[in-house]
Amino acid sequence: MDDVINLINHLLNTKHSIDTVDSIIDRLQISKGYLLQLLDDYSYRDYFQFLKPASNRSQATEKIALTLDLFCCTHYANQCKNESCPFLHLCPYNIRPMHPKCTNKTCPYEHEVLKSIHNRKIIDVHGLSFMPASILHELTRASADPLRSFWVCTDHGKKGGCSKKNSCEKFHYCYFALIDACTKSYCQHAINDVCLSYFRKKELIEQNHDDILDAFRKVLRQRKPDFITKVSTPNISSSSSKFLVSNDTQRKPVANQQRGAAASSARSIPSVSAKELASYDQIFSSKSDTPEPLPEHDRDILLLECHDTNEYDDIEHYLSSELECPIKLIMSKNILSESKEKLSSNLRTEPIYYYCPTKKPTDIFRLLRWQNTENKSTEPLIVYANVRDAHDAAEQNFENNQFCIFRIHIFYDDITNGSVSSEFRLRLRDPSTMCFDRMWVYVYNL
Repeated sequence: MDDVINLINHLLNTKHSIDTVDSIIDRLQISKGYLLQLLDDYSYRDYFQFLKPASNRSQATEKIALTLDLFCCTHYANQCKNESCPFLHLCPYNIRPMHPKCTNKTCPYEHEVLKSIHNRKIIDVHGLSFMPASILHELTRASADPLRSFWVCTDHGKKGGCSKKNSCEKFHYCYFALIDACTKSYCQHAINDVCLSYFRKKELIEQNHDDILDAFRKVLRQRKPDFITKVSTPNISSSSSKFLVSNDTQRKPVANQQRGAAASSARSIPSVSAKELASYDQIFSSKSDTPEPLPEHDRDILLLECHDTNEYDDIEHYLSSELECPIKLIMSKNILSESKEKLSSNLRTEPIYYYCPTKKPTDIFRLLRWQNTENKSTEPLIVYANVRDAHDAAEQNFENNQFCIFRIHIFYDDITNGSVSSEFRLRLRDPSTMCFDRMWVYVYNL
């Protein structure tokens, strides 16, 4: 354990949290074999990355990079309202690279990693309670510094690209490729000149590219664990996916959620392209009064349109308050499944709601079918304890400001056939423990 702490401390004191193997064994007075044994230890698999020389760089040296990540909440200084926030709550002026130390003597924010209950809990979850507070603090500073950590630029893949261009200190590479979730056929996952320029800045130009990409993956697994799930998007067309859509029946409006004031009372018409809206219109429109029967396991799924203006306003207020950003609701549908309603009624369960985001209209059918699948070995469904977490997950992955989020009714308080990934999300494995309840399509950043 002491050797691991010493290695972390040594790497934290280097320029980019990276050093050569020769330098490390000389400084720590350990053998190369023992050092490699530490790197292979399963307990420390995300702490370090061994960077081999590229095949055409026979004279290059082997290096080790620190990939242990302790990221801090970016909303903390603005009063983070997420009680289950998975990130540390620390004063940004005490951890960010442009500030050596917070000099405000009356600063209301936490400066010590282990002082608050919230932060101690996060450290325990990461299994880092064995580390000295001084090293934990320096880890947070390194994690907040793109020059000392492995940061992927999330603006790079968005429309218009990164505004900083060549001056950006982060890695310009497909974020979704690193989490095995890229679905763009035209996306080139190649190391280009911009990537090579980044490697030069980090003094990694002679190292194996796959090893460097693995270092980014390790940091992403710790920083955004809920996003590191392989995405399998089935090719479902609107003609083959037939759902009964009724305008005659309405479910009860949202009554169990606390409604707050909207973050902004001014709501303008969202700038959504006709093409984007057409995809939803096509997928939800019934082409005839008597649609063809659905497959047996889908037959009882109904999507019920909400036409109540007051309810639309209530939902907009609720979502705006939860997201701390004004939104415009495009579509609200109640989801009804007779078998699930019966199951819920028999169990007499109190509503326990989680939320699941999706991007493409075709994903909606895949998710709705998930609740009726009989295959218990199906890929787990990641759901979030509140709308804000679901929205943040969508915002990180999606390229536009139009999202679709499902509200899910969980039947069992202890989730006997699901597993708790962390306090703010569940990894559901058994569809019998839940049913989809609401669906909201909205735009934000108006």
